[in-house]
Parts: sequence; structure tokens; C-alpha cells
Amino acid sequence: MRQRRAKSGGWRGAAVILLIALAAAVPIAAVLAGSTGGDGTGPDLFMTGLGLRYLTTTLFLCGLAGLGAGLIGAGASLLVSLAEFPGRRMLAIALALPFAIPAYVAAYAYGDIFGPFGPVADVLGAAALPEIRSLPGAAFVLMLTTYPYVYLAMRASLSARSGALMEAARALGASPLRASLGVLLTASRPAFFGGLALALMEIAADYGVADFFGVPTLSVGIFRTWYGRGDLTGAMQLATGLFLVALMLVLMESASRKGRASEDVRAQRKAQRLKLSPLHGSLAFFLCLLPVFFGFIAPAGLLLSKLQPEMNPIIMRNLAEASANTALIACAGAVIALFLSLLLAYGARAARGRAIKFALRAATLGYAVPGAVMAIGVLALSASLARLSGHTIAGGVLILLYAYVARFLTAGYNAAAGGLVQISPQMDGAARTLGASPERIIRELHWPLARLSLLAGAAIVAIDIAKELPATLILRPFNFETLSTQIYRLAADERLADAAPAALILIALGLVPAIALSLIADNQQKTRKRETLAGLETQTAS
Repeated sequence: MRQRRAKSGGWRGAAVILLIALAAAVPIAAVLAGSTGGDGTGPDLFMTGLGLRYLTTTLFLCGLAGLGAGLIGAGASLLVSLAEFPGRRMLAIALALPFAIPAYVAAYAYGDIFGPFGPVADVLGAAALPEIRSLPGAAFVLMLTTYPYVYLAMRASLSARSGALMEAARALGASPLRASLGVLLTASRPAFFGGLALALMEIAADYGVADFFGVPTLSVGIFRTWYGRGDLTGAMQLATGLFLVALMLVLMESASRKGRASEDVRAQRKAQRLKLSPLHGSLAFFLCLLPVFFGFIAPAGLLLSKLQPEMNPIIMRNLAEASANTALIACAGAVIALFLSLLLAYGARAARGRAIKFALRAATLGYAVPGAVMAIGVLALSASLARLSGHTIAGGVLILLYAYVARFLTAGYNAAAGGLVQISPQMDGAARTLGASPERIIRELHWPLARLSLLAGAAIVAIDIAKELPATLILRPFNFETLSTQIYRLAADERLADAAPAALILIALGLVPAIALSLIADNQQKTRKRETLAGLETQTAS
């Protein structure tokens, strides 16, 4: 009886996973299928000179910004993990703060900072201003807002193994610098490339920075083709190219994990940080402060300075409406994503097999898909199916929710799976043996143990939805403003002072996961130390 029940539960779990995977992957399939114009004879815009220009600019932007993000993230993680200097603990958390600022908000702030009436012009003069609205300027902003991906991944890796590796290298006569560069960087290579791949995904998917600075990337090309020419097929062709770039980065991120291997508990030992001299300590403090200043303090400080004591009543009313719309759609999307994530997590708990793993991968691929690609896929899907009433707010909001959930389902699933992995299936079996119903098991066993992970996942999804710009611009109903679209519209009209309150609200929302991720990385070393001591005691006893 128990085997029959487990078998039926496995089939039901597999069916649920396949249905959710199908719904999440259909927009991507619609882009790939529709990029040929339906009959295979449509012009291939992606292979024209304009399409190739979009592609090469996107790749060049990824290379330039990715190089800077990798250098800053790796260097900062090495300093705060291996060296002891004044302010290290504060900077270890502060280095994650640029996570809180959406890249397009930072771009608007730097456009004003380097503008003809900005603070840099007051110092250097308008004639000596560098041209910030350019590809190097876009790379500078994206580098500052994406390096935390590399920093947090590298810091977590170094906290796990830096102590034992440094001791071994020093015992062999290596200097601290050589041990850090030759041993630790090599050992942390999977974490570095994993974090770099995530940063490159954000750079390739960006629309707001590239559009504001006039950089012709694939995301910008999708918007121009759809809005300027009304060419859905051409937009799908460019979206296909952007999807292939994102897929290449996903494969890079997956390949980076293959270098990770479990280690003996003796290798996971706390590092004895190098005590720097006053001069070198001051230099380390300054180097770690630079990305915090340019990535967070400068743009956030400029927005704060733009706040006006008395705001225009119309702006206040529009801000309240945009905030309400953002809260509504972000909470609705988070609830739907969390519900589907629980179905996926429970389905994966009951079902096994390669097909299920493939379906789970398809269902959670959306996080790597740029928002513009997902939006064009939803448009293509709605155009090929029964016509929805896209002129009403209800229909448009439903389409927008679908795109959000398909794109951000991964964050909810990771949280749900991470919460349920703490609960052994044997605990479920013991509860059933005692006569507990499935509803009671979920209510009294699973929810108390997994609720923190689930709530954290829901918060991350809601914040991601609130900050999403490309998909919202393409799919939103007429006159449906969110905080992100209001910031975009006002900043495009050079009204940064009016956009500042909405931008600061988004930054405040983004501070929650930014500080949480940094604190998790900071406490990970203490957790690993406790696990190491427990493991050593077990080995000694055996």
C-alpha cells in the first residue's frame, strides 16, 4: 500500500512539474519559433548589419563591464577575507550595498553627476567633462552595480577554505601575496566564474542603462524594433540572439560548478587574517571604500540631494499611484510564484528521474532569460493564441503577471526547495505512521521549519518584480505606472528631481536582500567553523 501511494504521488508530482515547466517555457519557445516569421521566409534581422551591430555592442559591453566587475569583486573579497584592517567588518557588509541600486537608477544619477550642471562640472568645468553617455560610461555603471555577484560568491568560497590553503602554501615557503594569488584564486575559480556569469547575465539583459546612455545593445534593439517599427517578428529575431547570449552564460555558470568538490572537514578552517601595517591597512580601507562610494554612496546621495521639501501635488499623486500599483503587482506575483514553487518543490520531492530534472531546469530557466526576451515571448504567445483584451488593465496586468512569474519562478523555487531540504522524508513517514494527515503534516511540520526560507523567497521575488523595467515597459497596460516605469519616464525627460522619491523607494527595498546576503556570507564562516568542530569530534570518536 505504501509503495502504491508513493508511486501515485510520484506520478502526480511529475505531472505537476511538467505542466509548470510547459507554462514557464512556452514564451521562450514562442520567441524561437516565431523568429522565422512563421513561414520561414521572414527577413532575418539578427543577421543584418544592424542586428550584428546590436550583437557586437552587447558582447563588447559584457566584456568591458564584466572585466571590471570581476576585478573589483575578486579583489575586494580577497582583502576582506584574508586581511585585518580598520573598518574591515563594516566594509565587508557595505561592499554588497550596490546590489540595492537598480542599474538604471545609477545611470540616471551619474547622468546628472556628469551633466553640464552637475557637481563634476562645478569642479572641472563643463568643457572638461568626460562623456558619460557612451559605451564606456554604461560599462562603468554596470560594473559598479554587478560586482557584488562576484564579491559575494568569492567571499563565501574563501570563508570555506582559505585557512587551510593559506597554511599549506605558507608552509611550503610561499609569500602571503603569492599564496593569495596562486593558491586561493585558483581554488576559488568555480565561485569566481559562477558569480561572473550571473553578473554578465545582468549586463546582457540590461535595457535602462544602455537606452539612457545611447548604447545600441540587443535589448535596446528589441525595443526599437517593436515600438519604432511595430515589427514583432524582427523583435523576436533579436530576442532570439539575446536568448542565445543568455544561454551561453547559463552554460558557463553550470560549467563553473563542476569544479566544486566536497572537502575534508579539516580543510574547512577559519583563516588567520594577515594584520596589515597602518599604511597598508589605510590603503586596503581606501580600495574597498571606492566601489562602495561610487556604487552606492554617490548615486544614493545625489538622489537624496534632489528631494524637494514640498513636492508637486500631481507628482505626489502619481507617486502614490505608482507605489500602489507596484505593491499590488509585486505581491500578487510573489504569491503566485511562491505557490507554483511549492508545487515544484513538493513534486520534485515525490518524483525522480532525468526527465523530472530536465523539466525542473526548464521551469526555472526564466531567471536567466532577459526581461525583454520574456516580454516579447509573451507578446508572441498572446498573438498566436486567442486574442486577449490588451486594452484593459485587467488583461494587461494578467499578461504582465504571467511574464513576471515565468521569469522569477527560480528565486521562489530555490527558497522552497532550500526550506524543504531541511525536512527529511523519514519525518514525513513517521508523522503518517502516527496518523497525521497530509494537511496536518504541512501545517504543523513543514511550515514551521520552512517558513523563513519561503518568506525570504517571496520577498526576493517581490523586490525583483518591483525593479523589473524592460518587461514592464513592453507589457504594461496603458496608463499603468509602476515605480520603475515612472523613474524611467521622468528621468528620460530630464526630471531627476521628480524621479528621486520613487528611485529612493526602490533603493530602500533593495537594501533588504543586499544586507541579508552580506550578513549570510559573514555568518557562513561561523557556521562552517561549528560544522568543522563537530566533524572533527566525530572523526576523533571513530
